[in-house]
This record gives sequence, C-alpha cells and structure tokens, in this order.
Amino acid sequence: MAATRPLAQCVSLALRGVLKVCELWLLLVGPGLNSKSLPHEEDTNFINQYVNLHNDLRATVFPKAKNLRFMTWDVALARTARAWGKKCLFEHNTYLDKTGMGHPTFRDIGENMWAGHEDGFTASTVIRSWFEERKLYNFEKGVCVGDCSHYIQLVWAKSYKVGCAVTPCSKVGNFTKAALFICNYAPGGNISRRPYEAGVFCTACDPGDKCTDLLCSDADRDQATYYQYWYPRWEVPRPLVCNPLCMFILLLRTLCFIICIITVFIVQSQFQTGLEKEMVVSTEESELETSTTEKTRESEEEEDEDEDEDTEEDEDEG
Repeated sequence: MAATRPLAQCVSLALRGVLKVCELWLLLVGPGLNSKSLPHEEDTNFINQYVNLHNDLRATVFPKAKNLRFMTWDVALARTARAWGKKCLFEHNTYLDKTGMGHPTFRDIGENMWAGHEDGFTASTVIRSWFEERKLYNFEKGVCVGDCSHYIQLVWAKSYKVGCAVTPCSKVGNFTKAALFICNYAPGGNISRRPYEAGVFCTACDPGDKCTDLLCSDADRDQATYYQYWYPRWEVPRPLVCNPLCMFILLLRTLCFIICIITVFIVQSQFQTGLEKEMVVSTEESELETSTTEKTRESEEEEDEDEDEDTEEDEDEG
C-alpha cells in the first residue's frame, strides 16, 4: 500500500502534464486547422487591408484635416475585438473603459461594429460603409443627422492604433450564419466634438512628427508592440498562454514526474527485497516452532510411557 500511493500520485501528475501539453498544441495549431473563410485577426493580408484602408480614407476627408494621425496595427486591440465578437452580441463592449480589461496600456478605447451575413462580408465594404456616414455629418456645425458615430471614430484625429477581428456567429440580431466585425481604436473618439481640425494637411502635427501620406506619423509612436502574453481576462473560453513562468513550471513538473518514477521503482525494489527477507525469516521461525512442538510432544509421550511402565511395575509388585 505504501508503494502504491506514490505511484498513483505520479500518474495523476503525469496526466495533468499531458493535458496541458495537448492544450498548448491545440492553441498553436488551432488557427491552421480552422477552415472557415473568415480571416484570422492576426492574418497579415487581412491586417494590411483594413489598416491601409483606414489611412487612405483618413487622408481624403473633407474638409481637409491638419492634425489627423497615421494609423498602425495593434495586436491587443485585435484580440479584444475577437474576444468580444465570440459573444455574438451586437452590443458595445462593456470592458473598454476599465483599466487593463481592453488593453494593457490604453484605457480610452473606441469601437466600431458591424453585423451581417457571413457570405457577404469584406472588411473593405464594411469600413467604406462607415466612411459613407460622412454624408450625415455637418462638419461646420459639428452635428449628425442620424447615426454617424462610426465615421467620427474612423476619422478621429488622436487615434493612431487600430485592431479588428471578424467572428462567425450562428445568429446575430436578425442575421443567421452571420459575421460580426469589430474594430477597436486607441485613443478612442468622442462624438461630442469635431473629430479633427480643418486646414492644410499635416500643418498641426505634434512636434517631431513627419507627414506620411497626408497624415501625421511618428516612428516611435507608430511602432508595433506585440503583447505576447496579454489576452483579455474576461475572454471565454480563455486561450492557453504559456509565458516563461508557465514553461518553467511545466519543466519542473516533468522533472518531478521523472524523479517520482525513479523513487517509486527504488521503493518497490527495496520493499520487495525486505518482504522476501521477512518471508524467509517467517518460514524459518515457523519451521523452528514446528520442530520444537514436535520435540515437546515426543518428550511428553516418552514421559507418559515411562509413567505407564512405572505404574505397571507397582501393580505387579502389589
């Protein structure tokens, strides 16, 4: 029993380790196994398509903008868009204004959302439809005739990071076999004022900025940061993320498992040897006891015989 218990614990530990490795493998190869037509949020062609289109449209605003920033991709914003899209709800993300919930560094995050049939989805068509809301916006008065919030966020001057994701859903609103497309922006826009300052292109950029494709750019600001181990904490199901600490623990568990197995084999061999010795000693003692009992019995029988002989002799003499 003493040797069986450590063995059971080692087997349980090994199974847990195997499950963790399998989950990690599924995370790594999962995107490659996905045969759906909708692009993955980290697909390079998909990213280039919507980021370039954002910049192209921002450069063609009317009236012209003198302080519109150049936009670049942000992986954390894309992951947040994907995480919320998995809920298949045509409602704005309630985590975007909470610190660390929508992005590891930005707190003020904007959001544009579209839902429609999966077969009819293209990022270009959706983003251009948001830009068409400019017809509902009166720049001089700074007011919308209808809903033009998508347009205002799209051309918000201070926004310079964007991340989008499209999610397949069985149903969103009135759409079945739907696609939910979400773009997140940082810093986010505000419909209470004009999205940019009108004037000659790039004449009101931040100090140190350069004019790139009629937009204000800065190499340090526009540099892409890959947040390797950051994912939204509220995402369900959560992706398995193995950071250096996780890898160390996995290695440590493997080492413990190996030590466990070796220890069990040593204990089993020692236990078996001790058991064999005990059995030998026990057999010898049993034989000794049997021999002693037989000798005692023989001695008692001899004494009984002697007593009987003495009794017979006494009777003869009498």
